[in-house]
Amino acid sequence: MDSAGQDNDARLAAAGDADALQRLIVRCHDTLHRTVTRARSAALVHRVDADDVLQRAYVIAFQTCCPTNEADPRSDDVPAAPQTPQFETAGHFYKWVETVALNQLRDIERGLHRQKRDIAREIDLGATPSDSYPDLVLQLAASDTTPSNIVARSEAVAAVMSSLARLPAAQRDILHWRFIQGIPFAEIAQRLGKTEDATYMICHRGLKSLRGLLVSVTAFLTRS
Repeated sequence: MDSAGQDNDARLAAAGDADALQRLIVRCHDTLHRTVTRARSAALVHRVDADDVLQRAYVIAFQTCCPTNEADPRSDDVPAAPQTPQFETAGHFYKWVETVALNQLRDIERGLHRQKRDIAREIDLGATPSDSYPDLVLQLAASDTTPSNIVARSEAVAAVMSSLARLPAAQRDILHWRFIQGIPFAEIAQRLGKTEDATYMICHRGLKSLRGLLVSVTAFLTRS
């Protein structure tokens, strides 16, 4: 997509177009990843992965720009979204989402300075191996309906992360716990206070929705 097309997507995203917002996120993911990676303090390098910070930032981006989007208005570990900004260009969007991501990083760092983090919080924010999202890409690519294996690895990871950000919080949390952190269904069900069967069904719906979103965004990537 040329710069004019990306600028148009920025204006569409500001107007609440979730597909346009996702395309912008996928396009700027690598640059954002490098920015967040460089911005981590020495205390965070081995405790917080840049992908975890960006996942939170992407959730906020959808909550902010697409309030009628299917994603829940709040997730337990994601702060309230700021006021919806107006983007005239893709550059304006990038600076905004970069600010959102760096604010998330600073919030995490302030929390570490204020007090020792409990074990569950440490896992949620800092113990995700950097290869977990690519692993999820490979699992999803096993589906005949998901063409994520025909785009670049970095674009596929960005597509998965931005698609996760569009899901309702319950589905997103379960998929993250199960496929990113490798937590067994029994433990996830206990966390949620649900039966394993109910947890599995939410996971199944989440995977179905995730694959549908990936079909759309990866089809765009292979055309552009």
